[in-house]
Amino acid sequence: MSVRALRRPAAVALVVVLAASGCTSATSSTESTASTTVTEAPDDAASAPGAVATTNARGGSGTATTSAPGGSNTGPTGGGSKGGGSTGGGTGSSGSQSGTKSSGPTIAYFRVAHKPSCPAGTNINPIAGTPVLVEWKASNVDSVALSIDGPGVYADDYPAAGSEAFNFPCSGGGGDIQKHTYLLTVRNAHGTQTRTLVVSARVHDIPVV
Repeated sequence: MSVRALRRPAAVALVVVLAASGCTSATSSTESTASTTVTEAPDDAASAPGAVATTNARGGSGTATTSAPGGSNTGPTGGGSKGGGSTGGGTGSSGSQSGTKSSGPTIAYFRVAHKPSCPAGTNINPIAGTPVLVEWKASNVDSVALSIDGPGVYADDYPAAGSEAFNFPCSGGGGDIQKHTYLLTVRNAHGTQTRTLVVSARVHDIPVV
């Protein structure tokens, strides 16, 4: 009877020990579900003097904060996502001032297109003289004028490019040279340009027969 009585307390003690062991195992299993995020290498964190790692075991995601003397704290990290802002890079164009420089009129050419001639022949069979034909081309003009043998204006409503025929009066004796001067004047708000032509022709005797 005494032997069986000793075995029962031993069995009860074994059940108590197993129950306690089962509770400890369940608690350890719950704690192991925590995860830890470390912001630097584990070896460096362990070797740094005064390094302290703190783990939140019951939040689903752990947070590790590491500090070292003379350094700056890093963390916490993990969990939320950091919003990324976009920096707009505006491009501006510096306006360049461009304008047409004010300029006066220009004359490309003013020339004789057809040479004149003085009258010839005889009193019975005269040959009439021929006019002079002048032509010109100008640009950037407001007015175009022609003058003959002096400052007086013959006409001032010519186009920028054109031509005009003028009679060529001749006087003097046979063999003389008759000359006439033609002046082209172009204007605009910024200035005036002129060009002169001196045209000559030989005078012929008109014999009387």
